[in-house]
Amino acid sequence: MAGDVLGDPSAVPRPARLLEPLFRVRVVPGEADRLPELIEALRILDEEDPFLHFGFDAERGELHIRIAGLMQTQILESLLRRRFGLAVSFEQPSTLYRETPLKVAEGHVEYTLPKPCWAVMTFRVEPAERGSGLSFVSEVSGDAIHVKYQREVERALPAALEQGLWGWKVTDLKVTLVDGEDHEIHSRPSDFLIATAMGVMDALDRSGTRLLEPLLSFSLSAPEEIGSRILGDLVRMRAQFESPLISGGQFQVTGTVPAADSMEYPVLLGTRSGGRARMTTRFAGYRECAEDFRAETPRRGIDPRDRSKYILAARKALS
Repeated sequence: MAGDVLGDPSAVPRPARLLEPLFRVRVVPGEADRLPELIEALRILDEEDPFLHFGFDAERGELHIRIAGLMQTQILESLLRRRFGLAVSFEQPSTLYRETPLKVAEGHVEYTLPKPCWAVMTFRVEPAERGSGLSFVSEVSGDAIHVKYQREVERALPAALEQGLWGWKVTDLKVTLVDGEDHEIHSRPSDFLIATAMGVMDALDRSGTRLLEPLLSFSLSAPEEIGSRILGDLVRMRAQFESPLISGGQFQVTGTVPAADSMEYPVLLGTRSGGRARMTTRFAGYRECAEDFRAETPRRGIDPRDRSKYILAARKALS
């Protein structure tokens, strides 16, 4: 996979940092009757680029990909045209937010009907350090829940946290399995796969979640005469930056800026400066959004909090 090291990792002086997808964009086929061809082409490109995250929403008939910036859509448009003979256009990208728990909370699930099934668990979720991702700990003995079932719980967690209360991926949290039981006759590994999402979502429902927005670190150099205008732009984009440096008629400033607010700024900067300004950016992690900020994305599949429908769907019994 892209980013993996062949051979001795210690021999690599500085591991390559891969692009982080910060936006989701809808791909629109130029010819509606060639939609199946476009789906197949994007599947091929998705296999070649594991960070493309191509998805087809069958309910809405929409194609989506994840991108790191607008330049990526131009490259993809050219690639689809040259390699597959397909014309496409792209709608305005939307930012990929994330969620994180607001506080420590516990959630419970008893998946014991309709039999045969048996998975009873209590989870604790708690906020973790920014950028730490997901960690899992079990405080339950193998006598209460067999170790093979606990492995299924750990395996199910990443998928269960792909969609939080607002539909975004949940990150920077610690999940602890604090209690539970299996059944000698009725329990199966799949019971714990199904129950994990219900139990963790119950815990998140009690905790609440805070939205996180992606940040970019930037370095900007421009002619001194447009420096004050650039500072105004940075304030408008909610950037945090160091005191500018001015030397030899050049204005230089570094800092961080929300990806959502600055997505189109490099193009605007080039226009304002007649191509004499330069701005480089790099993914810099996530930070908390304002408390009153809300951004929801449509959920894929059935919400585990809708217990009856979720179980039916998981057991492939939902028509």
